[in-house]
Amino acid sequence: MTPVNAEARLRAKSQLTIPDKVVDAIGLRPGDRFLVELSPDEPDTIRLHRIRESYAGGLREVYGKATDYLTEERRSWERR
Repeated sequence: MTPVNAEARLRAKSQLTIPDKVVDAIGLRPGDRFLVELSPDEPDTIRLHRIRESYAGGLREVYGKATDYLTEERRSWERR
């Protein structure tokens, strides 16, 4: 992914619209939720962290291919 810079403006009711360039770059959808982080060490910096709805598949590469892992696991049962 390439860096994306876009200006956003805080509106009257404390609403911040995320620019289309950012939305498109990371595939945001209406209803996505965020954690807003503000550190006293950097008072002019706000970080948004998208809260995932699901972590399914998040550790996909930990055990390699799932079918290979299951095959080996089942073989270990037969050796006992």
